[in-house]
Amino acid sequence: MAKVLISYYSKSGNTRKMAQILAKAAAKAGAKVTLKRAEKTTNRDLLAADAVALGSPDYFSYPAGQVKVIFDEGLSVKGKLSGKPALCFSSHGGGGKIKKPFEYLTEHIGFKLIGPCVLCQEAPAGKAVDELREAAAKLAGAAEK
Repeated sequence: MAKVLISYYSKSGNTRKMAQILAKAAAKAGAKVTLKRAEKTTNRDLLAADAVALGSPDYFSYPAGQVKVIFDEGLSVKGKLSGKPALCFSSHGGGGKIKKPFEYLTEHIGFKLIGPCVLCQEAPAGKAVDELREAAAKLAGAAEK
């Protein structure tokens, strides 16, 4: 059974809801899921997972500091993360410009993105929920390979 880590930071609860949707869908797809707050995520967690999803609110078109720390610390194990399937996801209040910086950071520490950053304006609903479920299934599948 593939191990999927879903790490996120959430202040309003919207990104947490996105993480929970991803976790449920990845588990339904057959993965063993660990759902963890970003500030409690370590390099050991990243290395133990077969695939990783990282989530953050959009703060001035950039991930929250708590998530940025994962990238900063992850540089020390970049070689061991190389090619590991990953996904980034973000909630925003209307800007939604986090996509490029978040994807860049995710790839910069060695992860291989399985698709574009999943964005959700405010709380996840409708099409955003469908996109999260599809992304989770794809991530779980990539973790199996």
